[in-house]
Amino acid sequence: MSKRIFSRVNDESEENHRGAIPLMKKKPDLVNGIPLSGEDYLLLVRQQAQKSANISTAPPPPVIKKANSLSQFLFSSNNESNNKHTPSAEWSEAYGQLFTAYQSSMQRKSKKKEKREIKTSAEVLELLYPDNTAPSLSIISTFTQHTILRTLHFHIQWLKEERLDQQCLCLYHLLVYLDSVLTSNNISKLRDLSRKCIELRESPSQHIGPLNIIITIIATAYGQKDLI
Repeated sequence: MSKRIFSRVNDESEENHRGAIPLMKKKPDLVNGIPLSGEDYLLLVRQQAQKSANISTAPPPPVIKKANSLSQFLFSSNNESNNKHTPSAEWSEAYGQLFTAYQSSMQRKSKKKEKREIKTSAEVLELLYPDNTAPSLSIISTFTQHTILRTLHFHIQWLKEERLDQQCLCLYHLLVYLDSVLTSNNISKLRDLSRKCIELRESPSQHIGPLNIIITIIATAYGQKDLI
C-alpha cells in the first residue's frame, strides 16, 4: 500500500473539512497493512491525506503570451518581408493538389522510357543548359532518380538572379519526375534547395512567382510545409 494516496488541497481548514461519505469508524481495521473493507480503505485514505503536505493551486498568469509557430521561429529575423512575398495558404494548397495530379500523370508516362545516369555537374550543365541557352527540358524525363536528386542539389550552387526564370522552369520539371517518397537524407537536400529559393526571394528578387512555385511544390508535395 502506497504511503501517499493523494495530496490535500489547501482550500479550507481541516476543522471545517467534511468527508463526502460519512463513516462510523474512527480507525481502520488492517491486516498486514491491507484494509478489510471499503470503509476501512476510505478511512486509511483520509488518514494518509491528512498526513500529506498541503498544496495550493497557482493562479493563472495575468497575460498569456502567444508563442511563435515553427515557421515564424525559423525566419523570425525576416518575418515582415517573408509575409510580404509568401503566397496565401489557399493558393499553396490548391497549387499543390494540381501539381501532385500532374506529377502522377507524367510519371506514369515516363516509366516506359529508358533511363540514363549522370554523375557530374559538368555533364548535367551540358545537357540542360547547352551553350547557356534555354534549358533542354525533354531530356529530364529520361533521368534516373539519382540523377534528378543530384541535379536538384547542383542547382543550389547554380541559382542566379539573372537566370532564375530558366532555372526555376528546369527545377519544376525535375520535381515533376522526382518520386514523392524519399529518404530523410534526400528530403534534407530538398529543404536546402527550398531555403536557397527563399533566400533569393527575399533578396529582393524580380522572380518571386517562379521561386514561390518551387517553394510551394517542396512544401506541399514533399511534406515540408514549415518552409512556406
